[in-house]
Amino acid sequence: MKLYSKTVCLLIMMLIITTILAPATSAEAPYEGYNYSYWKKAAPSAIPYIPNLVLDGRDAEYGSLSEPDDLYVQNDKIYILDTGNDRIVILNKDYQFITEIKDFQNSAGKDQFNKPQGIFVTEQEDIYVADTGNRRVVQLTGEGKFIREIGRPESDVIRPGFEYHPIKIAVDKAQRIYVIGRGIYDGIIEFDPDGVFTGFTGANKVKFKPIDYFWRMLATKAQRAKMALFIPIEFNNLDLDEEGFIYTTNSEKNTITPLQRLNPTGTDVIRKEGYHPIVGDIQFPFKGNLAGGSTFIDVNINEYGMYSGLDLKRGRIFTYDEDGNLLYIFGKLGDQVGTFKTPSAIERLGEDILVLDKGYQNLVVFKPTEFGRNVNEAVKQYHLGNDQGSAAYWKKVLRLDANNEVAYVGIGKALLMEGKNKEAMAYFKNGNSKKYYSKAFKRYRQELLRGNFGFIMSVIVLIPLLLFAVKLYRSFRRRRANAVVE
Repeated sequence: MKLYSKTVCLLIMMLIITTILAPATSAEAPYEGYNYSYWKKAAPSAIPYIPNLVLDGRDAEYGSLSEPDDLYVQNDKIYILDTGNDRIVILNKDYQFITEIKDFQNSAGKDQFNKPQGIFVTEQEDIYVADTGNRRVVQLTGEGKFIREIGRPESDVIRPGFEYHPIKIAVDKAQRIYVIGRGIYDGIIEFDPDGVFTGFTGANKVKFKPIDYFWRMLATKAQRAKMALFIPIEFNNLDLDEEGFIYTTNSEKNTITPLQRLNPTGTDVIRKEGYHPIVGDIQFPFKGNLAGGSTFIDVNINEYGMYSGLDLKRGRIFTYDEDGNLLYIFGKLGDQVGTFKTPSAIERLGEDILVLDKGYQNLVVFKPTEFGRNVNEAVKQYHLGNDQGSAAYWKKVLRLDANNEVAYVGIGKALLMEGKNKEAMAYFKNGNSKKYYSKAFKRYRQELLRGNFGFIMSVIVLIPLLLFAVKLYRSFRRRRANAVVE
């Protein structure tokens, strides 16, 4: 009896310990997991990320944040642009305070920011700030020492009435500076490394209906003045990938693609090989406060081609691979810990995803679940050319989410590279990939032809001989029958 009691107690203790140490599950997330199927239906999915830490500064050395507007991660340091306090707060990779930059000394004396809205940090840790209220870009060292400021662009191509209010900024490896200005429809402002204006790049295309032109032709001058102008859409944020391509977002409804990847000529070259357009939610209400599609406010790209768009309207993060496949979705607006009020910026620190919330005036750190880690690693291995390694992680994904179509296609691609065309066809079918199924089927057909070439050629040769033999036999029978009759 005593042995039985001890055994029961031991089992209960093990159960309690297992429960405490168990990995985070979807029940711990303040949102439901979902993704979109090939048939454009929202389907339940495993949750990729859960909130792990919320920082607002109230109990920290740097004090409360106030309407923080932008965020950047470089060399394992986190740079928070605390707009309401006109400062930069710098944290280490453990989210501990390092220092803050509130003012600096320039040639004219002591200086400070005025409602800055954009920040970018180079690999050398030079800090670039879009100092919106002061209508300039400020460059500082990592220690906060003033280097220079870049003011309003000057050129003959600048249109009359041009107002310069820089809100977001990025700097490529060649030290070219890209600035997004509020109310600027000409495109992204580009400066050379010396701070000299070189032109605009990537102006958004206008989406319009022919009927609009017709009504404008018939309208009076006063009526035309009241109509919406056919002007390009303005960008609201940008980021750079490893190759120097510019990813941009805009919050307008009439754009062809709210999230783009611009090449040096300003042309959108983002890959669109996924099942659906890169627009965030494809199912949404048409009435109420949350009516309409997603409104991207920021984008972040990692070193292996994955990019995440931050949706201001519903507080969701949509993550795609370099081919445009929607990998996972998480996040929402709400009043629970880990939800948002007015999300403003997104960054990555390793596998953590950081979201800055201007409304709740905090920074939310999300940790990947087992599902999220496997998806990330599968995409990474595929990007590195390790197809078999990628397939191994996709198989782990399927054990957590049996309906994950991207995982089926990922495994199918690995099988296709191994020459296992018939097996690949089955996975492509489950993944609803017509493109790759056709490719696998074509290779499988060629494989069958090569494997049975001898038999096929024998049949091709024997059939005419057999027909010739039958013809001779029939001719012989006819001659013999005629001879008997005679």
